[in-house]
Amino acid sequence: MREHLRFYRHRWFKVWIAMIALSAALIAVIQVVGNQAVLPAAFFYGAAAGPAALLVAIHDRTGIGNSVPGTTLIGMFLFGGGVALILGGYFDSLLIPDKHGPTILRVGWIEEAAKIVPPLVVALNGRYLTKAAGVALGLSCATGFAIMESMSYAWKSIHADGVIGAGTVLFLRGLTTPFSHLVWTGLICAVAFGVWEARGRVVITLPIVGVFVTAAVLHSLNDGLLVLDIPSLARLLFIAVAAVSYWLFYRATRGLKPEEILDSEPSRV
Repeated sequence: MREHLRFYRHRWFKVWIAMIALSAALIAVIQVVGNQAVLPAAFFYGAAAGPAALLVAIHDRTGIGNSVPGTTLIGMFLFGGGVALILGGYFDSLLIPDKHGPTILRVGWIEEAAKIVPPLVVALNGRYLTKAAGVALGLSCATGFAIMESMSYAWKSIHADGVIGAGTVLFLRGLTTPFSHLVWTGLICAVAFGVWEARGRVVITLPIVGVFVTAAVLHSLNDGLLVLDIPSLARLLFIAVAAVSYWLFYRATRGLKPEEILDSEPSRV
């Protein structure tokens, strides 16, 4: 308990504070001297602060960053996240005509399916079929997706609320996306790649279907609680959804240990 209370000593907290500070400093530059050229950087650091901090915390606990080459993880972040955003953006527009109506409850099914496509493509090539590698790939893809989505929300809000308002949006999303987009995709990949590691190939099983449905429902509940016309007090239930989401992810990955991953090679078929 004492160690948990000293969270400020952990690397994840230092990363989070540093990136928030950079975003705030860049926003201050815009406000003081009017230099709009630094706006994308301010948005990026603000959007990435929460996800980056969670990635550091997960790696320190599990060592998953050692399970896949760094270049592959960067590629999954840049291109996997981009592909997921293309798929999610297209089908969101196609299947969710009213962003403030009941159709918003479809978003979890669409976006969780979109985010699992890039890691699935890698798995179908027969590479990195380990649970640790799957979680690393899933988190990388979800991080790229979440950062770019958060930046898009900031761009939308800047016209109505100014740079300070956009920065506030990024700060709030930085607190929530690590316990939403990242853990939902990480949960699916933990279960799916765990099954595929045991089987030696990609198969669809009931546990995989079940975990996808769970993640999609949690995702849709989260968005519905924040968007639908419901009592303000009920919106606070999104905190419970985030807590349950992270708890499920933690349970799915608690068996991963840094020393075990360092001593193992990614499975190949």
